[in-house]
Amino acid sequence: MSDLNHSPEFEEKVRKALRVPNAKPEFVDRLRNELVRRPVKMKPQLFKPAWAVAFVLVFAILVVSAPTLVAAFGKIFGYVPGVGLVETTNGIRMLKQPVVATRDGVTLTVTNAFVYEDRIELKYEVSGIAPENDGWQAADLNTNPTAFCGGVNPGSTYNSDGDARLRLPDGSVLERDYTGKYPQNVFAMQPVYEVSIPNDVTELFFMLKCIPQARLGAVPENWEIYLELVEVPAGTIVGEPVIEVTQPALTEEVPASSSTEVVPAPKVTMTLERIVPTDSNTVLYVHFNMENADPSLISIMPQNAYVIDSLGQQIPLRGGFVWQPFEHKVGSAFEFVTESKPAEGALTVVVDQVVVYYMPMYTEPPQATPEEMTFTFDAGANPQYGQKWDLNVPFTIAGFEFEVISAQAVKFEDVAKNHNYIDGSQGYEYGYQFVVTAEPSLNLIVEMDIRADQCWLSDVYKVESEPLVYTQLCKNAYPTGQVSVTIREMFITIKDDLQVEWIP
Repeated sequence: MSDLNHSPEFEEKVRKALRVPNAKPEFVDRLRNELVRRPVKMKPQLFKPAWAVAFVLVFAILVVSAPTLVAAFGKIFGYVPGVGLVETTNGIRMLKQPVVATRDGVTLTVTNAFVYEDRIELKYEVSGIAPENDGWQAADLNTNPTAFCGGVNPGSTYNSDGDARLRLPDGSVLERDYTGKYPQNVFAMQPVYEVSIPNDVTELFFMLKCIPQARLGAVPENWEIYLELVEVPAGTIVGEPVIEVTQPALTEEVPASSSTEVVPAPKVTMTLERIVPTDSNTVLYVHFNMENADPSLISIMPQNAYVIDSLGQQIPLRGGFVWQPFEHKVGSAFEFVTESKPAEGALTVVVDQVVVYYMPMYTEPPQATPEEMTFTFDAGANPQYGQKWDLNVPFTIAGFEFEVISAQAVKFEDVAKNHNYIDGSQGYEYGYQFVVTAEPSLNLIVEMDIRADQCWLSDVYKVESEPLVYTQLCKNAYPTGQVSVTIREMFITIKDDLQVEWIP
């Protein structure tokens, strides 16, 4: 089964679901740093589409053959590998054909551009960069990150040099969206621009100061590429036709056989929305929800997913998304792709773990204030390694209780005993380790932030039925005096299977 392991320290992004207001400044900074640290990759994380995606335009006759689907959903989707769903209900403009530019052996290809009423979605790819000049392969990326385009030291201000911009014919320049509203936008080479442009605009100019994570001065810079747009008639399917799942689909929750729950876990439901059969695999879109959800619920993220086809074959699913709960609000669809082609006939989708995230400070409206989620302890003027402080501070989030039992002064070498940090400490050597207790059956984990300068590197260590050990490390020295710590999020792993069957 596919294990979609996550990195919880990158999960604090805030925005609303449909109409996103100006994000809080501190979380804009976090999001911008995330855009540099994690998604900026020379290759897609889960897919490797061809350089030139062939768009298959299947005209309205396909829509006429299924009028009930159009009436029920009011939207017409096609599926483009490496891009995902493309909606053309209201008509869109798209790139006439992939555009290729080559300089000094480096090739940059703009493969896709879709102009919707309220946004522009772009995708480009790069090849030909020598490994020593590719920040994701170069040995000195971690020791000298600013030698690479967009690179910043951990915790530093965001560097936008690797962000592609678009220039309109009137000379105005579009910047990518930073609110976090569009999940694919976390990849540097899949930027989204929230904008409405005039209907008569049929050309754009792609501008890129430097290729994300390419070594500065060693790889061609200052790219400008002309993009020609063509109109797609409303109702035209771009790419593979999508099957909308309209039949009732009952979600069955299969209890874990060895469950010893004392505190009831929340009941999660799974719904299959769409299926896209292709020549080599099947793409599925599912979403998750919860009965009587607490208002502080942010996201339900799936783990370990597979399908069982009509022949009984169990086929792993690969997730077409990044693990960022704030980018996947409750009810939003997750894309999965089978590793091989299932047999024709009925299909059972199984997700045997989900992670449920609660963040009471960052919902709209907030369910808790920072003061309510913060505790302090007096570290004194000169805290020493190994020094311990008894805290016993209780918290309750979404009805689940936990307690911060203690804090202890530790060093990087203490967390390195439990996890292998291939990048080393990156200068974050001193910090505090917190012991947190909760009902063991919940598999509850909390994450927190030390409210002090240059505290960033976090570590979560949890052994089943044992207290949680959470560490955050800082540069230069231990924070002194009254140290404030804020509970940022709480999440629970639910291991009971969720199943839904689709019958063609």
